[in-house]
Amino acid sequence: MSRAKARILCIDDHWNGLIGRKMLLEQSGYEVLEASGGDEGLKLFRKHAVDAVVLDYQMPGMNGDVVAAKMKRINARVPIMMLSAYEPLPKSKLTSVDSLLSKSQPPNILLSSLQRLLNDGHRPFFSRWLDHWKNRNQGVTH
Repeated sequence: MSRAKARILCIDDHWNGLIGRKMLLEQSGYEVLEASGGDEGLKLFRKHAVDAVVLDYQMPGMNGDVVAAKMKRINARVPIMMLSAYEPLPKSKLTSVDSLLSKSQPPNILLSSLQRLLNDGHRPFFSRWLDHWKNRNQGVTH
């Protein structure tokens, strides 16, 4: 997918991080919607078609894992990248996200991870699910 056409919803309760990410993504050709919390993010997600979500984990009122689960119930096809300063997060917090990235990663890693997520997100749902299942179960013996 062309970055110039991709609309990204960024959700973070820390203003500096939110605005910094918005500027980075816009300079890279993305259209960006921003929300300062989970409720506001869910309203924008319902109102606007987005190609991906970049979501903070630790937020007051509603953590990112709860926001992601609600978004997946609304539209399971939209890929969600969770950002966290707290690593590692328990697997139970990641069931509704497609990607996890540390907030300490440099901007180029965020951009390349987002582009990969966008490219994967536009493959047929079953293909993405099957790949996810294979990766998750890789190395598991019965």
